[in-house]
Amino acid sequence: MSRKQLVILTLLLFLLLPSLALALGRGQKVSLFSGRDLNGKTIDMSRLIGKKPVMLVFWASWCPSCREEVPKINQLYKKYHKEGMAFIGINVGYNDSVARAQAFVKKTGMAFPVIFDERGKITRMFAVQGVPTVFVADRNGVIRYKNYGLPTMSDQDFQKLLAN
Repeated sequence: MSRKQLVILTLLLFLLLPSLALALGRGQKVSLFSGRDLNGKTIDMSRLIGKKPVMLVFWASWCPSCREEVPKINQLYKKYHKEGMAFIGINVGYNDSVARAQAFVKKTGMAFPVIFDERGKITRMFAVQGVPTVFVADRNGVIRYKNYGLPTMSDQDFQKLLAN
């Protein structure tokens, strides 16, 4: 490895490691936030935590994987929202606009409310590294799942979250 490559690698690690250390993961509590959805309704995590499990879906309109995940997450929404689980989409705002986010929601038929994170505050709170990123937290706000894309949780896992 050349000296230049080593310096670049070192700089990348120096920049990346602090953000990875801050990243929320399984067993940690979700960060509380509030924001307005694309219809102007306020969504306040402090009103949900303690009452119901929550799925947070971070996405962007320019993300092809996000487009592919929407129908799958809509199926989860249809099944588990009625049983008491909250679903919140969060457009990361990076290189996006409210108009594009609204068009994406309409085109994909996204069934759950969406916050446009214009300044990236929520995205930074969760140390999101890429989209789509999905967090699932139990009713106490403890993260039980985090990954890129659709949760690989079983029906039993969801039922357990809803029962506790």
